Amino acid sequence: MKTHKVMVIGLDGATFDLIRPWAASDRLPTLRRLMAEGAFGELRSTIPPMTGPAWTSFMTGKNPGKHGIYDWIYRRQDSYDVSPVTAKHCAEPALWSLLSGAGKRVCVYNVPMTYPPEAVNGVMIAGMLTPSVRSPFTYPPDLYQEMTQQIDEYILYPDPGQAYSDSGVDAFLKRLYKTAENRLKVLRFLRSKEEWDFLTVVFNGTDAVQHALWKYMSPEHPQHDPAKAAKYGNAILQFYQYMDAWLAELLEDLDEDTLLMIMSDHGAGPFRKFIHVNNWLRQEGWLQLKGDAQTRIKAALFRAGFAPMKLYNLLMRLGLGALKREVVRGKGQGLLKTLFLSLGDVDWSRTVAYSLGNIGQIYLNVRGREPQGIVERGMAYEALRSQIMTRLADLRDPETGERVIEEIYRREEIYAGRHLDQAPDILFLPKNLEYFGFGEYEFGSNEVIEKVNRGISGTHRMNGIFMLKGQPIRRGVEVKGAAIIDLAPTILYLMGVPVAEDMDGRVIVEALKPEYTDVDSLRQGKTTTKPVSDLEVLSPEEESQIVERLRGLGYVG
Repeated sequence: MKTHKVMVIGLDGATFDLIRPWAASDRLPTLRRLMAEGAFGELRSTIPPMTGPAWTSFMTGKNPGKHGIYDWIYRRQDSYDVSPVTAKHCAEPALWSLLSGAGKRVCVYNVPMTYPPEAVNGVMIAGMLTPSVRSPFTYPPDLYQEMTQQIDEYILYPDPGQAYSDSGVDAFLKRLYKTAENRLKVLRFLRSKEEWDFLTVVFNGTDAVQHALWKYMSPEHPQHDPAKAAKYGNAILQFYQYMDAWLAELLEDLDEDTLLMIMSDHGAGPFRKFIHVNNWLRQEGWLQLKGDAQTRIKAALFRAGFAPMKLYNLLMRLGLGALKREVVRGKGQGLLKTLFLSLGDVDWSRTVAYSLGNIGQIYLNVRGREPQGIVERGMAYEALRSQIMTRLADLRDPETGERVIEEIYRREEIYAGRHLDQAPDILFLPKNLEYFGFGEYEFGSNEVIEKVNRGISGTHRMNGIFMLKGQPIRRGVEVKGAAIIDLAPTILYLMGVPVAEDMDGRVIVEALKPEYTDVDSLRQGKTTTKPVSDLEVLSPEEESQIVERLRGLGYVG
């Protein structure tokens, strides 16, 4: 079988929910062409459909139970404190490591979860969560100086938090396009500099603009403002069109030996209401607070509405949104943090369940796993887990009376591998993912279900995208049932590199011409796992920088 070079273009958060109608009306002609001339389909993301686990599953072809990344954050060993994950916490080799080992030259650019960069047969520029441009985020190290000669400023990420106040939308859009333009300049430099066999680059702008500006596109959104929609209602479409125009240039420049893949890590859609999971667990009696005087005072203030999100909304109404840093909790930040309720006020000796992370993750306080765990493994664990899941299924929106949870899972129903015990014990997907078990604040509001009033207006969905075009690919074929873990095996196969037997993903044979479907011939051996411990990869300053960026995105407190 003839092998090929592969170029992967990641459009973070891109969704067919937008692409299909825009392509059909000729507003995205290049993406329409790619669907007509190649294979395409929706791509099921990880549960939860978060950037950290999703991109790690893309690059490893394995589920989070094997690679060990479940969110942007992890609970530190012997503690209830959380820290950002890094590439060092991934227990499985990435696609580019396997390709490098097979003698293929790789070029990896701005893929999330690649900091710190690893030594590859080629070059790597790490993406999220790189702390800052002062951090060593390129391989080889002198690559940074070379690429900065092509641009005036290297921007790690276009922060949608700029647009969460009305006055910041124009500044956000300016930075969004400058980031994309700079990304393209560096990409052109890399393509001219490197003789690569595999190249991948991720554009975060599709995700950022959807987080920030969905409310202007959707008249049904609770934050929709018709006057501002007249100015910003097409902002998401316009950024898709910007990328579509560049893809047209790219197609003209590709040779017949190069296979092009377009993909996203998850989809996107409107975000309407928070679910404050720890509030619900406390309401149900599974999470208990300490009884000391300080905690009682903080709890009384909390009941009266003194909470980070309430205060932040007030500041925004007063035009003082810049004071958010002084309001939200954070390590060493926030003048008022000592008055806000936090996990530091939880009585772990009486708490059996708590929530960390985003969308819908519940942990039991298990003896021998958590530092002050009290839930015994076995029958007690299973009985408690079943009880929480049953009650969770009946959680209702007080405004509508409707149930708000669509899917609930035991962790072993969706994960498998040596890192299963680090996974949340219960995972759930809220209704249409328009409700969101939000991880920004531990106790961000005194409500359980709360309408979003300002800030983030779009968030993730389970259905990402993929498109394939090239000599081995069938024309005009829509593939059903593909998952993000299937991309790494497919890429390896088309490049003539063995696909490890322990990869959870499969080669997407439905997209291939018949002469390219001898898949079993390349399934052999196992990948070599990497040791992972409670790694101190980040300095305190770098961790603070990453937490601040995640806070701007709305993912941590």
